[in-house]
Amino acid sequence: MTVFSIGDTNFEVDVAKSSISLEAHGSGMLELNIDIHGDDDVFMRLTEPEDAEWSWALYPPAFFLHGLRIPEGQGGAFAIGMLDTHPEAEESGIYMMEYGDVSAVNIIELSARRLLVSGMVDLCGKRMPFHIDLPRS
Repeated sequence: MTVFSIGDTNFEVDVAKSSISLEAHGSGMLELNIDIHGDDDVFMRLTEPEDAEWSWALYPPAFFLHGLRIPEGQGGAFAIGMLDTHPEAEESGIYMMEYGDVSAVNIIELSARRLLVSGMVDLCGKRMPFHIDLPRS
């Protein structure tokens, strides 16, 4: 099962809408771009009750990280470390009715087998943990 959780809620991942690209950028660097979208069907079930925690939202969350440059030659698996130490990333955040700033983001693993990301997001005045676990095979 895929995981795209915010707080205690797992929106799962819409694999068809999500993408991960890693392309040569020159000078021995690769450019990483990630777009992960929550699953529409799971989102609809979670927001159906009027008193549901996420009933205010119109669509599932989307995580994005664009323009992160990392060194080539790490054997296909990357442990990026804290995103805060990579100021060259063009943009990152979670969009869910408004842009939520992400912080303490740690891309723990990007390999041929999985993408694993965790951190904190500020949404609607609340700071909550988020976690993405996406098998890639």
